[in-house]
Amino acid sequence: MRPNTDAAGGIISYFTRHRTAANLVMVLMVVLGLLAASRIRAQYFPDVVVSEVSVSVAWKSAGA
Repeated sequence: MRPNTDAAGGIISYFTRHRTAANLVMVLMVVLGLLAASRIRAQYFPDVVVSEVSVSVAWKSAGA
């Protein structure tokens, strides 16, 4: 006699019973991930423009 699997319902038990649905969800997630990855804006170096740099060092007993 087969055990009653209706009482232990849930998404994991659903996907174990319907393997095609699990594979379709996996393919859908991969495709959506690839579409999202192609739309990600990548910037390797930030747009920072510095026109002036000031450096000051304190060194005791040193002349100018």
